Amino acid sequence: MKALIKDSKIWQWAMFSFVLAGLTGFLYRLGFVVHLPFEINLENVRHAHSHLMFFGWASLLPLYFIKMHIVPGYHASIGTKLMRTGLWSVVFFGLLSFPFFMIWGYQSVPVGSAYLPFSVIFSGMVMIGWYIFMAGYCYTRYRKSNFTSNIWFEGALVMLFVSSLGAWGVGAVEMMDIGGPLFGKALTHFFLATFVEGWVVLVLLGLIAKALELEEEDFLVSPLVLVGLIAIGSPLTFPYGITESMVSLNLSVAARMGGVLVAEGVLLFLLSAIKTRKRKLGIWIWPLLFLGMKAIMQLIAAVSPAGLWLSEHGIRIFYLHVLLLGAFSTGVIVYLMEGLKITKGYFYGILISVGAVIFTLTMLTSFWPAAITGVWIYTALTIAAIFPVLAISIFWGKMNKLVKKP
Repeated sequence: MKALIKDSKIWQWAMFSFVLAGLTGFLYRLGFVVHLPFEINLENVRHAHSHLMFFGWASLLPLYFIKMHIVPGYHASIGTKLMRTGLWSVVFFGLLSFPFFMIWGYQSVPVGSAYLPFSVIFSGMVMIGWYIFMAGYCYTRYRKSNFTSNIWFEGALVMLFVSSLGAWGVGAVEMMDIGGPLFGKALTHFFLATFVEGWVVLVLLGLIAKALELEEEDFLVSPLVLVGLIAIGSPLTFPYGITESMVSLNLSVAARMGGVLVAEGVLLFLLSAIKTRKRKLGIWIWPLLFLGMKAIMQLIAAVSPAGLWLSEHGIRIFYLHVLLLGAFSTGVIVYLMEGLKITKGYFYGILISVGAVIFTLTMLTSFWPAAITGVWIYTALTIAAIFPVLAISIFWGKMNKLVKKP
């Protein structure tokens, strides 16, 4: 596992992206407590935070893990070069898009007599980096004689590709002015749903299966079926992010069906992992618990009145942080720790900080008692938002010491 941190600086840029995005999230929360200087637009800050977390953390680090799973270290093959080029493209354009999102959001920037949407352009270049990586993966898959395919990673890459089609679609419908506001909004949430519920979930399950050495016979249901459930269900969940008044009955039913499929796939995976590796789970139990929490929330949403889920933004934010910060982020940190002499205290520091953020996010939902609601909750949210940044920074420093050791 030392090769994972010694052979490339990609993971370093992923850690940097998390810290920078986390500081941006802290700034966003701070904007609800105090007046920010320079007329900073909080909507733009939120876009900068979410896009860097997606590009520089939730896509970059798993892609790097997949590359290291196929060909650890440096090799001069065409496939490996393409994968490395794709990774560095994601690093470069993901970070380059950050200041444009931060200052202008999705607005165009004046360049001479022209106006160019640089944040959108650089986001598109990130996705081209994904395609370059995928091309390298496919080349290696079909040219490497001893290649061992991984159904979780390959399913995740398919979902990453499918999600990107939604993002390209948004730009296309805006340029051609077709479909009305609902069409563009639907494509945006199609990208988000497929990326989060498809790519993120499948790649995380793949990392867990690899770390716990889960074989096909260890699963209650074939991994191919589980990947299929999640791959089919994830794109269907996009209506959950759209305003309730804009969602038809058919879309609502599709979202519920998609949620059930994804939750079923996740829960069957969790039951299989716990049943076969319950004595070897160690700190992997925490990402598994967050995944279970996410799946249960999906099942509740599937049988609940539409207004409970679709009309309350706070519940949506809470759910996304349970998955992305709770399950995914703790999961990739545990994966980075595999086989390295890092005390568990570093992980528990991260876990506590993540738990603090997720707990404070309940204050934005209707489940929080109205009797103790007040403006003070924004101060609590702001304070909690800095904890993961500090915890990850300390962990990052420890990893750097390991890199320098012979």
